[in-house]
Amino acid sequence: MQKIKSTFTAPLLALVVYALLLSSRYLDFGSIRFKDNIYLSMIILQLLIFVLPGVFYCKLRTKTPEDMKMKKLSPGKIWFVLTCFGVLVFGSTLINTAVFHIFGSESQYSLYNTFVPGGGSRILNVVYTVIAFALVPAITEEYLFRGIILSDYSEYGVSTAIIMSGIMFSMVHFNLNQFVVYFFCGVVSAYAVYITQSLWAGMLLHFLNNLYAVFFESVLWDVIKSPNSLIFFLFVIMTLFIVFLVLSFNGAETILYHAGIRGDQSPPEAKKREGGARLLFEALISPSFLACVLLFLITTLFLNNI
Repeated sequence: MQKIKSTFTAPLLALVVYALLLSSRYLDFGSIRFKDNIYLSMIILQLLIFVLPGVFYCKLRTKTPEDMKMKKLSPGKIWFVLTCFGVLVFGSTLINTAVFHIFGSESQYSLYNTFVPGGGSRILNVVYTVIAFALVPAITEEYLFRGIILSDYSEYGVSTAIIMSGIMFSMVHFNLNQFVVYFFCGVVSAYAVYITQSLWAGMLLHFLNNLYAVFFESVLWDVIKSPNSLIFFLFVIMTLFIVFLVLSFNGAETILYHAGIRGDQSPPEAKKREGGARLLFEALISPSFLACVLLFLITTLFLNNI
């Protein structure tokens, strides 16, 4: 399997995950929700769907933790991750605002068609929610999409790796209206992993974004749906987005500068500079990737409405 192109094997892994995720829709979560097992069930589900196929895939492809950038995140790079979080929050807010006013589509945070349980304010419930709906998804999804798939496409260059991992990450949510938002989140996360050369950066960023989505995003939606404050709201959000974008670029420049001073070896994706458009096209027309797209379209256009 090692000799098979990653443009075929990486989407094949994603296709398996998509199939498992769709199959999980037929599990009777309603019956276990009343037994207070929804949190544990979601954790086990994520481990089975994302981690187990990923581990098996890594064994077949002989991928190492170093290949997946599983290196510690130095404290000096955490500020950069926080600036990326600002880019992620305010950028996704702008996209959500556009989607709402163009298509009338409002997003509500859910995890694989399972909405976050409400009605409880006990500290224990909050802890369970954070673990099951914010922490574990950040770890499992980043492990698969930024750890395995992003690294698999690294031989095709930075742009191809980031774009392809972003597309496959957005498709796993099976939400056509929110596709652009998820793609943007995937791109920012891949950017953070690439700059820091640490998968933990993506996990931290993803965790922070999940926390925001679970506990605070609904507040912003109230503002988005209010026409009276929309113009001022957009001005503030756009300004903050630009500020954090500039800060993230500055942080990236600082990190790369110090890496150059230390003489750190360039990552494999940085060495592929020629034929970027051709390499991206090759990845996009892979039969296994096209199968992923077909499954996504069938599910979002037909099955989700049943």
